[in-house]
Amino acid sequence: MRSYTASAGSTAALLYERHFPTHEFKVALRMAHCDGLVLLPTNTGLYVFNPATRCNVALPKSNRNKMEHLNGLPVGFGLDPSTCKYKVARSFYRGCHDKDHVAMGMEIFTINSGGQDEWSETLVDSPALISCPQTAIHCKGYLFYFISKANHPCPPRALLRFSLQHETFGFTPLLDTLYPQVQDKDIILHELDGELCATFFVECLQRVVVCMTRDVLDPKWSLHYTINVSSLCRPVTYATGVLLAYNRQEYRFYLQAHGAFEDIFDMDDLKFLEPNGEVTFGPCVEKEMLVRPSFVHRKPCPCYSS
Repeated sequence: MRSYTASAGSTAALLYERHFPTHEFKVALRMAHCDGLVLLPTNTGLYVFNPATRCNVALPKSNRNKMEHLNGLPVGFGLDPSTCKYKVARSFYRGCHDKDHVAMGMEIFTINSGGQDEWSETLVDSPALISCPQTAIHCKGYLFYFISKANHPCPPRALLRFSLQHETFGFTPLLDTLYPQVQDKDIILHELDGELCATFFVECLQRVVVCMTRDVLDPKWSLHYTINVSSLCRPVTYATGVLLAYNRQEYRFYLQAHGAFEDIFDMDDLKFLEPNGEVTFGPCVEKEMLVRPSFVHRKPCPCYSS
């Protein structure tokens, strides 16, 4: 795994690199990030990195999951605003002989929790099954997941919302009135400039559409930008912009109040090839924070909190 810092233009510098043993895991899922910390989910375990201090830890194992899922379970990572501590959330399946009535629970791991280095189960279960595998998007102290439509006869047109502070669930409507015809599988969900952002490609119009909402509990989705493109692409938001890969080239769009400005962004060496062949880009802002490795059997890393 490599982390880079990108500057103006097309240059990037290697910030952090970590090598894993060949057989440690088979599948690496989409990473999550929050304030410079990075969560790497795999089919066998979870890892938290601080590229700025080069600290890394493997989270402890858990035996709550009762149904095998080869590609990994839904996970999320973000900041609890009430305690200013970072939490990792992982869903798990409860044992059930009837596959049509499967329940999904949630467990939480709090980083630097003061000696309680273990997973804790939430008091309430998820009201809907979450699509697997999936890495949640963090925004304003909440994690957002796409719902598994196959397991719900009348699924809501909404995201499943999980509060890191209260450890409770809710639903956030997703483009319910603005673009009701767009399917969940076509939407890329992100946090963009502090707001919840839904980005998707409209093939018939050859456009990338960027919709945003400030209120994540009772959202008022609005169209913020449209970007004309010449071929199919997978948009990824970062900081205050969007990365698009099409025509064998990556483009970076700066989204500003009076329009979107484009430049070419050379990321040939920064691509991560997922199992399905897709390329993933992920933003990360440096943060000087100790990720305490006391709960794993390895030499402590020399890092300090600010």
